[in-house]
Amino acid sequence: MEWIMDFCRDYGYWGMWFISFLSGSILPFTSDALLLFFLGIGMSPVWLVLVATLGNTLGGMTCFFMGSVVKQGWFSAFFKVPREKAQKAEVYIRKYGYWAAFFSFLAIVGEAIVILLGNMRVSWWKVLLAMTLGKFIRYVVIALSFKGVESIIS
Repeated sequence: MEWIMDFCRDYGYWGMWFISFLSGSILPFTSDALLLFFLGIGMSPVWLVLVATLGNTLGGMTCFFMGSVVKQGWFSAFFKVPREKAQKAEVYIRKYGYWAAFFSFLAIVGEAIVILLGNMRVSWWKVLLAMTLGKFIRYVVIALSFKGVESIIS
């Protein structure tokens, strides 16, 4: 893991974008800790939030497009989810539509939501809008809460 921190330190905002992109995809990365690290070394919170949002959203859209290129109904078999639970997820998606993508920032579940949205052929630009909003708000909350954490530690 040290190579990741070295990479990020060396590449700054590009490192934030890269890790955020991986975190938004199906790969098991987290960008939250890196955001806090960069805030801790004094990088611009505004640029970090914007770069992290962009990277994480584009990573999420890879999940969406992965879901959109495969046969509909494969979700249950691929994720080894019982058919009943997959049907419940589909009911949820049908009920909330593209707004379900707002919650794509949630660990594990977020990627599944976006993949399912893609598989159900929901409008990609609406998913992009809702996903971007959710991820942006999450990073803003993390950045704003950092100031409180920082004052407690000092």
